[in-house]
Amino acid sequence: MKNRIALIHTTPLVLGPVQSALEPYNQDYDFFHMLDEAVLFRMMKDGNTPELTVPWLQALVDRCIKGEAKAIIVSCSSLSPSVVSVQKNSSIPIVRIDEKMFDSVLSHSNNPVVLMTNPTNKTPAALLGEEMRVRLDLNHSVPIKVCPGAFETLMKGDVQGHDTAVVEYIIELLKEHDDILLSQISMARVRDLLPQDLQSSVHVSLDYTGKLLEEITEHIKS
Repeated sequence: MKNRIALIHTTPLVLGPVQSALEPYNQDYDFFHMLDEAVLFRMMKDGNTPELTVPWLQALVDRCIKGEAKAIIVSCSSLSPSVVSVQKNSSIPIVRIDEKMFDSVLSHSNNPVVLMTNPTNKTPAALLGEEMRVRLDLNHSVPIKVCPGAFETLMKGDVQGHDTAVVEYIIELLKEHDDILLSQISMARVRDLLPQDLQSSVHVSLDYTGKLLEEITEHIKS
């Protein structure tokens, strides 16, 4: 019987890219998706605090477990810090979709940078970066950058303007950094708009879907 895996999302923008990344694995896993845009709205309005996000994520996890999930993947990077807290009270694995990307890139890159457009993700990305720095015994912290004005442009419905701003900012960052980690899945499509010789230096969490699922499977078996 296939392992049933739940995915928790906070924006419909990630559904297409995530489903495409999961397609090669549909024969081995039974995926289902939960979308809750309200928590992202509250984070933007009230701030990304544990008092808000931990009980909210716990409620979503409880619903996934009622849906007979054997493991849960949280695609929203802004919820990453809450995953650690909720996992302590959960009977099944809960994983952060960007953890494998951070682990893989930071272990070999000499001068990486994390890029995002949504400012609610700045603190979670910094916390994950620091966690990985300690785990990998690195002697340097990972800088965090927010693309100026891109998120506001996207919220106005100007997708092309958003993508153009991100592409231009990436090109500038690559003059100073070896690798860029895109902190949000909703940014993944922008990589294809870059000059081909730059694309291999830009990383998205969905690149590591296979490795993430392998780890989840091992957790379920144990």
